[in-house]
Amino acid sequence: MTRRLLLLFAVWTAVYGDQPAPPWEKASAAPLTGQSLFREYCTVCHDIDKDQANTRKLGPSLRHLFKNARLPLSKGRPTRAYVVTRIQFGGPLMPSFMNRITDKQMSTLLAYLETK
Repeated sequence: MTRRLLLLFAVWTAVYGDQPAPPWEKASAAPLTGQSLFREYCTVCHDIDKDQANTRKLGPSLRHLFKNARLPLSKGRPTRAYVVTRIQFGGPLMPSFMNRITDKQMSTLLAYLETK
């Protein structure tokens, strides 16, 4: 029984052990990782390159999110804590991403949003 498990583990490692890491887990691709996460999770509802007046998406534009004095819909002050909470727990129309985004991915996504 133990030999079978070891053999199964060896085969599994040989077949699946050399899979490349997703782009957001590669340290060398840091500038693009936030963008890829944004494209995967956020771009369906949010723009990042258009301002609020020109967006045609369901959610508000996230352009200059942390540079603005107020958030587009809630009119609150844009803080990392508020944005993390909104991403984790969602909102009236926004789904929760608590079980979809890891803490490391969240940090990478926020770093990307801060640069836009």
